[in-house]
Amino acid sequence: MWRIVVLTAAGLCAGALAAQARADKPIVVDDIRFDNVTEVVPDLSAACGFEVTATTSGRFRGTIFFDNQGNFRLFTGHPSTRDTLASPYGSIETSDRGLDKFSLNPDGTLSIFGTGIHLRVKGVVYAIGLWRLTVDLETDELIAQEYHGNFDVTRPEIVDTICSLLGP
Repeated sequence: MWRIVVLTAAGLCAGALAAQARADKPIVVDDIRFDNVTEVVPDLSAACGFEVTATTSGRFRGTIFFDNQGNFRLFTGHPSTRDTLASPYGSIETSDRGLDKFSLNPDGTLSIFGTGIHLRVKGVVYAIGLWRLTVDLETDELIAQEYHGNFDVTRPEIVDTICSLLGP
C-alpha cells in the first residue's frame, strides 16, 4: 500500500516542481480516488508462500506547500482507504487513515512521515502509530524505515497473523 501512496505523492511533487507557484498560496490537490486498484504484494506473498493481492478503494487528498521563493517545500496527504488483502484461500478487510508528509531531500530521496492507522483487522491485528520512511525515487527502493508505536506492518507477528488469516 505504501507503494501506491509514494508513487502518487512523487508524481504530485514532480508536477509541483514544474508548475509556477505563488509562495503565499499552497495548492490543494483534488481527491485522488482509488477505485478497486489491485496489485500483488510481493513481500507478503513471499512470507505467506502463496500470492497475496491488495485491492484499494478510497481517496488520498493532499496539499502542496511552497517556500517564500515559490519552491516546493512539503506535500501533506490524508489517506482514507479501504483495502482488501486476498489470497486463493480467502480475504480480509483493512483500512489506512491518517496524515502523511512528504518532503524532497537534497540528495534526491523522498522522506515520508506518517501517523494514523496503517492496517487494522478489527479485533485481530493492527498497525497504529508513527512511521518515518526514506525512498530512493530513482530506484523506488525503500532505503530507511523507522516505526514507533505498533506501526510496523512487517513485524513477524503481524505478517504471521495475516498469512494465517489468508491461508489454507
